[in-house]
Parts: sequence; C-alpha cells; structure tokens
Amino acid sequence: MPDFKTEIRARLTTLQLSPAREGEIVDELSQHLEDEYEQALSRGVSEEEAQRAILENLKAPDLLDRELKCVERRVPQNSVQMGTRRKSNMIADLGQDIRYGLRMFAKNPTFTVIAVLAIGLGIGANTAIFSVVNALLLRPLPYKNPDQLVAVWENATHLGFPKNTPSPANFLDWRQQSTLFEGMAAFTERRFNLSDVGEPERLDGRRVSANIFDLLGVKPIIGRTFVPDENKPGTKVVLLNESLWKRRFGGDPSVIGRTVTLNNESYTVIGVLPRSVQLPISETWHDQLWVPLAFSAEEAAERGNHFLQVLARMKAGVKLPQAQAEMETIAARLAQQYPQYNTRIGAVVLPLHEEIVGNMKPALLILLGAVAFVLLIACANVANLLLARAAVRQKEIALRLALGADRARLTKQLLVESVILSLFGGAGGLALAYAGLHVLT
Repeated sequence: MPDFKTEIRARLTTLQLSPAREGEIVDELSQHLEDEYEQALSRGVSEEEAQRAILENLKAPDLLDRELKCVERRVPQNSVQMGTRRKSNMIADLGQDIRYGLRMFAKNPTFTVIAVLAIGLGIGANTAIFSVVNALLLRPLPYKNPDQLVAVWENATHLGFPKNTPSPANFLDWRQQSTLFEGMAAFTERRFNLSDVGEPERLDGRRVSANIFDLLGVKPIIGRTFVPDENKPGTKVVLLNESLWKRRFGGDPSVIGRTVTLNNESYTVIGVLPRSVQLPISETWHDQLWVPLAFSAEEAAERGNHFLQVLARMKAGVKLPQAQAEMETIAARLAQQYPQYNTRIGAVVLPLHEEIVGNMKPALLILLGAVAFVLLIACANVANLLLARAAVRQKEIALRLALGADRARLTKQLLVESVILSLFGGAGGLALAYAGLHVLT
C-alpha cells in the first residue's frame, strides 16, 4: 500500500495546523485515498498505475482544498461517530479482502480444489462416523427411562446358545415369579399379507405382548395402543407404523376403526405409532404393523419351542446384578420343576443399550479414531499447501509491504483467505457426510 500520509503532510505544512488537527486530517484523507486505491485495484488497474493516478490527482492545485472541506464534514465530532466510521471501514475492508481472496483462489484452481477436497474429506468422514457413534453409543435409547430397560434371554451355553430365545411357558413363569421388574413383555416376528388396500403387499410385522408399548413409553400418533384384554386368543386388532399409514392409507385419520385384511383375516385398526418406532433386538426387520401376542392354551404350556424375544423394565433403584440373581433363581426353580426342558438352562439379563449395540462398539470406536487421524492428516496437508503457496507469494507480500501496506491488514487478508477455504471445505464435508450417513445406516 503506498504511503499517502507523507504526501499529505507535505501539502499541509503551509497551513500551520495544530498537531492533533493535522493528525485527524492526515488519517481521514489518507484513508479516503487508500479506499480509492483499493477500488482501482478491484477494477483491474495495476498497483503502479493506481498509485501514479492518485498521486497526480493529489498534486492538483484545488484538490487539497476540496478534500479538506470534505474531511471537515467527515471528521467525527464524538466517539459514537468515530466508532461508526471505524465499523464501516472494517466492513469495507472485509468485503475487499473477501473479493481479493476469491480472485486469488480463481487464479489457482488446482490448489483450491486439492485443499477443499482434503478438508472436505476429513470433515465429512468425521461428521458421518461421529453421527453414528453419537446415535448408537452416546445418545440414550428413545424410550422412557432407557437405563431401566433390559433384554432377558435363556442361558443354554452347554448347547452352544449363551443367549437363547425362551419358550412361551418359560416366559410366562418369568413374568409371574419375578418381583424386581415393573413389567415384562415378549414379541416375535411375523409376516403379513395386506390384500384389501390397493395392490397386495408382504409386510414385516410383530406379535407383541399387549403391555410392550407402555413398557417402552411409546405413545401413538392417533388412536391408542393395546390394552391387557387384547392379549386373549381371537383378538383381531392391529397397530400401524406411520410410514405404512401414510403410504397405503394416505395419512387419513379416519383409518382408526377401519377393518383391513391380513393373511386373509379381518383386523381392526386401533392406532398409528410414530415412524421411528422399531422394536429393539431387530437387525434387518422393519416393523410395519403389530398385533397382540395371544397364546392359546397349547402355546402357553409349550416349553420345547423357543422363539420369543423378551424385554423387561427394572423397578426404580434395582441394579442389574440384583435382577440377574433373581432370574437365575427362577431359572433354577424351573429346572427342578421341568427337568425335561430346563435342565442346565439359566437366564441372562443384559442392558438393552448393550444388547442393541452388541459387538459394534469396538469397531465403531476404532473407526472413529481412524477418521480422526484422517482429519489430522488432511489438516497437515492443507497446512503444507498453504506454506508452499505463501512461499510463491513472497514477492507479492514484499511489494505490498514496500508500498506501505500495514502488516495487520496483510495478516487479516491471509486469515480471510483461510476462512474462505475452510468454509468451502466444510460445505463439501457436509455433503460427503450426508452421503456417508446413508451408507453407514
């Protein structure tokens, strides 16, 4: 930046102004000339031509008088006006820095693309992986008081099944004899053919205990959930998932009370559950509807057919070891009563969160650490690129310093360029994270 202050002071010597007054005029007029200089550069004028034009205009006989009159009108009369002037100058400088930075990036597209891709890759990978880790490991399950929820399994380790699905009779005995649980519910997978609403469709569904949604604290969008009396055989009611309700019934609230045909049987719709409701301990199964799990007399006495999955909610203040000890006691009692089916069959109580995450936790943590290193490598690479670019720009910076540019202004210019680069990289990273989340999900 040219030193206009020296030229202005040389022309003010004949006026014999006070040092303070002269300083105000020099600062104001030099800022005005610097703005003209920057505007000339933004129009594509070279630095030498812009400086020569401004200095020639400054030598005009009447220019100083005219500028002094303008300065008199522009010189702030109080601290509020001075603050406003400084603020406007800062905004104008920031705009110039942004425009200059964008021009520099446009002149070096290879550098810009490589830097943006490196930053975007690091940010995108970390954002995607952390989103998954946050959802699975850090965020609590989307149920009421999730820390009290557990999964209960039969322990048949001697047969190679440390977590085995219980039989209906064992589940009913567990529920009746346990005292440390607020409730216990079972469910099992079942597919349904929906045949009277548009084209026939095969749907993933569940047979569930009537109390399961109260146990989890899930509320319906419309209608209601099951009541205890609907656990009886012959009850034909159904709950729909929100996605199925909107896709096949157009989101019509009057679906409540409507009869639908499932597996050639008529069921009455009693409610719609939110789209996000998926019963835990399911992998590739996507719940579209739920019907009551009603045991016939023969099913309720069955101990050799193991097909249920069981959830329970511990009472407030009950710890996992206490629940485990009680279930082992009940299992030992059943082994004595029914040795043909329950010999050496124990029980396992696991936190529901641990049951859902399973063996993914170590892999996810390793993956999170790996992508963190990717981000560090990306930052190091971009830093090296910026250092190499700074070496190329040494002549430009030296020339600007020789022409009177302020070091603080040059530093701000470089910071603005770095921020612009980071914003471009961040935008690219968000796009990569959005695409990566779909793959990871």
